[in-house]
Amino acid sequence: MGFVQRQLVKGVLWVVKHPRFTLAGAGVLLGVCVASAARWLTVSTDQNNLFSPHVRFFRDYLDFDRKFPENQAIYVVIAPADATAQPPVEQWVAAAEQIAARLRRMPQYVQSVLAQTPLDVPAAPGILFQDPKAFPDTVDQVKELIPLAQTWGEKPLFMAVLGRTPMARFMGGLSFHTPDAQTVQFLQAVCDGWLETVRYPGLPPQPGKQVPDLMTIGADDPSQLGYSYVTDQDPDRNPLDPPRHLLLISVYEKEDQSGLTTEADTIDAIRAAVAEEAAAFKQFTVEVTGRPVLDADQDRTTDIDGRRAEIIAMAVIFVGLVLLLRSIWLAVVAEASLAVAIGWTFGWATATVHQLNLLSTVFLIALIGIGMDYLIQILAAYRREARRYVRPGAVWARVFRYVGPPVNTACFGAAGAFLVSVFTDFRGAAELGIIAGGGLLLCLLSGYTVLPALLVLFPAKLKPYPASKRYGAAPRRTARRLAWPLIWIAALLAGIPFAMKANFNSNLLDLQAPNLPSVKLIRKLQAWEAVVLSGDLDVLRKVRDAVRSVPAVGRTESILDAYDNRAFLVAHASELPKIKWTTPTGIEPADLPDLAAHARGLADHLAAAGGADAASAAQSLREFANEIASAKADQAATAAALSAWQDVFVEQLKRLMAMLNPPPLQVSNIPRSIREHLASTVDQPKGQYVYALYIEPKEDLWKRDNLERFVTQVEASVAAIGGAPRVTGIAPDIYHSTAAIERAFYQATAYSLVLIFVLVLIDLRSLPHTLIAVSVLALGLPMLVALMGLFKVSWNFANFFALPILIGAGHEYGVFMMHRYKEAVHNPRRVWRRRDPADRALLLCAFVTCSSFAFFWALGHHKGLKSLGLVMALGTLCIYLATIAVVRPLLTWRLEHRRVRALAATSPAFEVVTAAAEAACPILPPSAAEAGN
Repeated sequence: MGFVQRQLVKGVLWVVKHPRFTLAGAGVLLGVCVASAARWLTVSTDQNNLFSPHVRFFRDYLDFDRKFPENQAIYVVIAPADATAQPPVEQWVAAAEQIAARLRRMPQYVQSVLAQTPLDVPAAPGILFQDPKAFPDTVDQVKELIPLAQTWGEKPLFMAVLGRTPMARFMGGLSFHTPDAQTVQFLQAVCDGWLETVRYPGLPPQPGKQVPDLMTIGADDPSQLGYSYVTDQDPDRNPLDPPRHLLLISVYEKEDQSGLTTEADTIDAIRAAVAEEAAAFKQFTVEVTGRPVLDADQDRTTDIDGRRAEIIAMAVIFVGLVLLLRSIWLAVVAEASLAVAIGWTFGWATATVHQLNLLSTVFLIALIGIGMDYLIQILAAYRREARRYVRPGAVWARVFRYVGPPVNTACFGAAGAFLVSVFTDFRGAAELGIIAGGGLLLCLLSGYTVLPALLVLFPAKLKPYPASKRYGAAPRRTARRLAWPLIWIAALLAGIPFAMKANFNSNLLDLQAPNLPSVKLIRKLQAWEAVVLSGDLDVLRKVRDAVRSVPAVGRTESILDAYDNRAFLVAHASELPKIKWTTPTGIEPADLPDLAAHARGLADHLAAAGGADAASAAQSLREFANEIASAKADQAATAAALSAWQDVFVEQLKRLMAMLNPPPLQVSNIPRSIREHLASTVDQPKGQYVYALYIEPKEDLWKRDNLERFVTQVEASVAAIGGAPRVTGIAPDIYHSTAAIERAFYQATAYSLVLIFVLVLIDLRSLPHTLIAVSVLALGLPMLVALMGLFKVSWNFANFFALPILIGAGHEYGVFMMHRYKEAVHNPRRVWRRRDPADRALLLCAFVTCSSFAFFWALGHHKGLKSLGLVMALGTLCIYLATIAVVRPLLTWRLEHRRVRALAATSPAFEVVTAAAEAACPILPPSAAEAGN
């Protein structure tokens, strides 16, 4: 027994002498930890906290995210219920506006809502920010309204013969042309507005009500009205099918990341409001997605899965403890000691990292699955010694003499496997490592203090061993037991082809719960892009020109598009006639009979043209003529109302035509919803802007190969420009952060192996014994990989972290087995039986760890946690079976060989001595030899 071990045993003996004082101190510490955690320990759901801000690519992304916070938008996705149908534009608009209005009435949850971008801002019309490829077509559509603007807005020359007022000239001019479908539709809208105006002359005419909204009429889709109307990017859609479209409403929540489900509560409120308003629009399906929604759904799923797995695991573990320890009280003591350690761990987390993140919240299952192992080993040793000795000091001195060293080594190795993650840039894993690593050490501390104190005050009722059965000869062993190592090695060789099939799935979307609507919807959107930020538009233009030739790039978007579109208008200004606007001639009561005659004449012209739409418009014109010609009508009020209608209509035409001749572009004049997307003054000197160039991909970036190709090609093309800024955005951030996480896992795995090898070597003080102890990893982990290939389970960014954990937790099986071997070597009276208490303790440890993590797999919905639970459960089982099938038979064979050599060395007549020894001390039958269990 070394110096450290002697001091630990003395410490335990002090606990044995002062159990009440020990429990009182543990209780006070528990109260302080729980109270401090309740007061100061927070839960952060901000995924930006999972990585180190000191890494360059992530620092660039945080800078971009701060200047352009639209990455945090929630998207309300409106899609046709029938994929083959195309609802009218007005139905899209009605649904979007009603949902947006409801969300704006929720200030406790919603910060802002963007449904439509204004198009007719005089200083910076919205059409300037269209894709330059589509801009000429938009200009042509507006140019078609020039004759209408001239009819209504200019002082008549030759057209004066058609009527004194613009309204009369409009109807008179249409009477000389064969109306097409679009003209009939427009005329119907105008006539409906006239009828509404003359019937309610006291109401001032408004665009979109009495006066047709010229921005709406003639629009082929909602995008022409300023709505975000995008192509469905669903990768599973048949490419031969016609494209489908979605309308997006951007919602910015009031963030509350103070708890694991607080953001989920906000999302639930938004989702419920959207569903309530969408119920009135059966022709659409309306769902919610976006990064905050994915995060909130992940938080909620993780929280539910974690709580359920932890509760059931504790219950199942309790049953297993009762069955294998054969004592309800010992099971209660084990779980009570673990509960105290968990409470202490909350205090440890509060004092060290001050918060829990999305990864570190799973530390509880790590303590349940791994920390319980050390308590089990102590209890198994206590059960064995308490049946041989009466005095508590004698019992606990022998417990920790034999179980102390392996428990210490196993615990420090597992804790170290977690703690080495602090040397990586993956901040989420580092915080989990600090909390879980410290928690495992606290489990060990509870095993040294709380557990013995409880059993001193309230000892378990165990049946003592009969003196005649305390020690017996080792059971007969044959060389047949060496078949198990050969079988295991053969199985490993047979599993090589399957191990080669265990690939790495880097698709982050595959880690989410697959049935969530937010997960299904996000693949329909172009959610990832690269971004270049610069305050110099010339630099930004060079970058845009460079990336446009990149094969992986689909399109770009920036304020440069607006400058280019205005340049197009300037270049084609000669093609646009100048309109000499004048104040519309007012309608007098005396003009009403003439207007009625024009309306009837146009109605007859439409009726002659034929068609249901023309007949409907003709009927409306006749109703209008009857209304203004009626003796009951207030002629003066009717004339005034129609004059006001003319003024509002002409004003709309002016604003529409002004879009074709905008003034020089100034960033300050751009509508806020567009400006915040393209330019930012955050962290900039007063009056300066930093501009964003968005680079969108051609392919689905949820696939790792596409993501890698896109990011590397864009970064290479930008880097070739001298003095160009760095590339950032969601796509580069995801690509580099996942690569860094993968690198961090490899680093943590390497650090864990080195640390554990050193710890085991210090403990066992023998290189061969150390190699034997850690060989359980070399024998078990390859079998895990083979099983993953056999069952088609992929590595991913969630279960890959299981490797360093398995190394830290799995080496304990080899350590405990090696210490049991050394115990039998140094004290032949402590025979290693077929069903040895140490073997039962090891079985119980494997059961606890496997069952704890298996419930994450069996009960979880989050695919990342499910895969982590499956890999941990399978890996633990493989390491345990490798220990039992390979290491244990070899060690027991080695014991037998040492005993035979010892006997041979003491007597030349070995066979005679063996016969005499067996006659004097016969080998007990199995029932007696195993009574020590």
